[in-house]
Amino acid sequence: MEKKSGIFANVKQNNNRDRNPLFSSSCESYLQRRIQQEEQSSRKYHSMAMWLKNEGFDGAGSLWAKYAAEEMGHADWSRNYLLSMGITPQTPVLNAEPNAYAGLPAIIELSYDHEVEITKQIKEIGQHAMKEGDHMLYTLVGQYLKEQVEEHDKMQTWIDKLKTFGTDPIALRWLDEEMGKH
Repeated sequence: MEKKSGIFANVKQNNNRDRNPLFSSSCESYLQRRIQQEEQSSRKYHSMAMWLKNEGFDGAGSLWAKYAAEEMGHADWSRNYLLSMGITPQTPVLNAEPNAYAGLPAIIELSYDHEVEITKQIKEIGQHAMKEGDHMLYTLVGQYLKEQVEEHDKMQTWIDKLKTFGTDPIALRWLDEEMGKH
């Protein structure tokens, strides 16, 4: 058997790679959880989209389906980061989401509350990244936080419209139509 040299000198016979020295296992755990949470968010919004469409809110249903797809894209951010560090992302187990909701206003409120929780989780990753001195991970966190500003803006806009125009059937019909344009 010939002796390996250069970058392959430390590669074991079974082709396992040693841990990337630029990335801690605790940071990996945070990103594996981020993938799970983003996929769960997608499932949550997909469930809401199906209920909305079934209840005749075609515009809102299409918008929440779009939100579901965006969340999967956010999971890809963490997947790609892990892959760039030589770590295989896990395929997370997801929980079932409800298939019935109290109405469009309730979905808007639930979505707002969910985005607040997601923001808290991302801030926790940022705090951990800074504690670890992982500035590359902190850059990824900045991308997530920038996205969260947009998420909060979207949900706050719908909440403001509910407060301004009410929740009677005509106002909800108008809101559904507007949501379909986004």
